[in-house]
Amino acid sequence: MKYLKYKNYFFVGIGGIGMSALAKYLHQTDKNIFGYDKVKSAITQQLSETGIGISYIINDSVKELQKFNPRNTLIIYTPAISNDNKILKYCFDKKFILAKRATVLSEIVNDGYCIAISGTHGKTTISSILSHILFKSNLEFTSFVGGIMNDYNSNLVINGNKIFIVEADEFDKSFLQLKPNIICINNIDADHLDIYKNYQNLENTFKVFVGNLKRDGIIFQNENLGFNGYKYGLSDTSDYFIDNLVYEQNETKFEIKSKKNNYGKVIFRMAGKHNALNALAAFSIAINLNLNPKNIISALESFSGIKRRFSIITKSPKILIDDYAHHPSEIESIVDSVKKMYPNKSNLVVFQPHLFSRTKDFMIDFAKALEKFDKIFLLNIYPAREEPIHGVNSKQLLNIIANDNKKIVSDRDLLSHLEKDDSEVIITLGAGDISEKVDSIKKMIIQNDI
Repeated sequence: MKYLKYKNYFFVGIGGIGMSALAKYLHQTDKNIFGYDKVKSAITQQLSETGIGISYIINDSVKELQKFNPRNTLIIYTPAISNDNKILKYCFDKKFILAKRATVLSEIVNDGYCIAISGTHGKTTISSILSHILFKSNLEFTSFVGGIMNDYNSNLVINGNKIFIVEADEFDKSFLQLKPNIICINNIDADHLDIYKNYQNLENTFKVFVGNLKRDGIIFQNENLGFNGYKYGLSDTSDYFIDNLVYEQNETKFEIKSKKNNYGKVIFRMAGKHNALNALAAFSIAINLNLNPKNIISALESFSGIKRRFSIITKSPKILIDDYAHHPSEIESIVDSVKKMYPNKSNLVVFQPHLFSRTKDFMIDFAKALEKFDKIFLLNIYPAREEPIHGVNSKQLLNIIANDNKKIVSDRDLLSHLEKDDSEVIITLGAGDISEKVDSIKKMIIQNDI
């Protein structure tokens, strides 16, 4: 209980999706929670409404910290916070104990029955679906999720402490601190090469993670991976597989089968093959928790999705879809789903690249994925934690996209360009602040409905 003994907790970057879930959890265990974030958001507003104190000015946060005793106050931060951050410097100088979010989270979940959802893509969706299944099955569990679940309007579900569901994040190798009873590996695609340098290092780190599995633990994995454990996918050679997949405009229909059973048909309200496979992953885990198959399928059908995970914002007069996709493989899944769901409608993607390093590492792959849309609007790169890299910009990416219907659009001019465009399906993609533009686009579409 090294990090859970403190009375006060100060979060540097409390508005982050992972940080805020941990802050909520500790707040509900009667700890005093405070924090700093540079921007107000729906998440920080929700935290404030629960009584958590938040400052948006660094100097104010430093003044607030002067009131606390370093002996009973823990400072929690993420790798996204720079070491030259003024708050962290003050805390170092005053001898506060500092801990990364992943370290504190691992101390919470490792003492219970831990289900760790890993992979380059799909972690949030699988974790959210599994959380909903367990909730509907009346199991005692707590889940920390990297997105806002529509059914709970939260990234945290607390329904007991017998089981913990957690996303095993490969960034900064933080998932190596987990000691799970169940590991799900959805995929391993090259990413975070600023950390891993190459794919082989990333894959080897996943192998180390698998070595953290508790005795008698179980692995669930995509059928394309080679670990020892249950496989799920589209092939009938997998332990669990999808059959008779049908695409509808607002949902996906399929059957879930195993080598021995046909568990039945599912009408799933998240669109796309990738989301059907995410549902299958959650089902595979749930069935091995000895839950009733009919109850699992019922939960799948009542699951209403996650914000920014193929979220259909408007259906008329134009279709607006918003998604967090920020990696070429994720974009490939989106364009595949859009074309199968709306085969006779013209589409336009608005993409905001996330990180200079990721754009540099996957420039060609981004171009190949984006060129499959009918039209492409590129925003400038969202830097997040990074400084610019010379010669890496959206113009460079635009130049190698093999599609003549492409242009760079400024944030300021985006709405006017969209208003003049006749595309029937608009897709906004990215992990930066593009999400903040969705409401304005939605209003523009509704106002132009004649």
